[in-house]
Amino acid sequence: MTTPGTSVPLLRLTLPRCLGVPDRAHEVLAAVPDGTDVLTYDAPAAALARALRRSRRAGEPGNDALVAPLDALGDEPVLVRQVDFGDELVTILLRATDGTFLSATVTDRSAGVETIGADELATLLRASAAPGADRALELVRLLAPDDRVRRFEQGARSTARTFATKYGLAAERGSTVLDLESFVAAVSRFGADDLPFCALDVPGAVVTVAFTPDRTAVLATTIARRPADDQGEDRS
Repeated sequence: MTTPGTSVPLLRLTLPRCLGVPDRAHEVLAAVPDGTDVLTYDAPAAALARALRRSRRAGEPGNDALVAPLDALGDEPVLVRQVDFGDELVTILLRATDGTFLSATVTDRSAGVETIGADELATLLRASAAPGADRALELVRLLAPDDRVRRFEQGARSTARTFATKYGLAAERGSTVLDLESFVAAVSRFGADDLPFCALDVPGAVVTVAFTPDRTAVLATTIARRPADDQGEDRS
């Protein structure tokens, strides 16, 4: 979500042209429309550093460069700003106290894409006691057993906040959103850590599944059903 005072044009001004800032970050910010959503959240520097070092991108040069300035900040709050561009994700870190730029990276999420088979996902949903797992299972069964669904990692706290806002607004606008509160509560418990997720766009609905950190069980599910008059429209 884009919060007041945060936008793509502002990030273009915030991001310096200097050694350590990937040229691709500037190229992406120049390419995306001004109104593109900016995912924003804050976290203590030490907790954010731990989460990034535990992530699947740990050890990659871009990830290491992103983390490097955090060690000297202790529990000082850091602002995280992220912009999606296809398979690429621009991440910018700022010092919360004064907005000073800390680091930036561009992640190509198409590299080493992880997937889960529809049949395996159905098995995990059948075994889960998470609220709404049975409803999610009904929609997963619309897929062919050998279909593959992309599974990705992202911050638990930031995802919970984004879903609470995005799907809360969707409900106000006429969508039926199921099990949102239990999803947000379950995911929030993991704080700044990364969690595995997958999202399925099926006829009339979007199903989001959160997994336990070891990927062996379903942690939570939520389903957003579109209003009937939106279901025949093309979506990007």
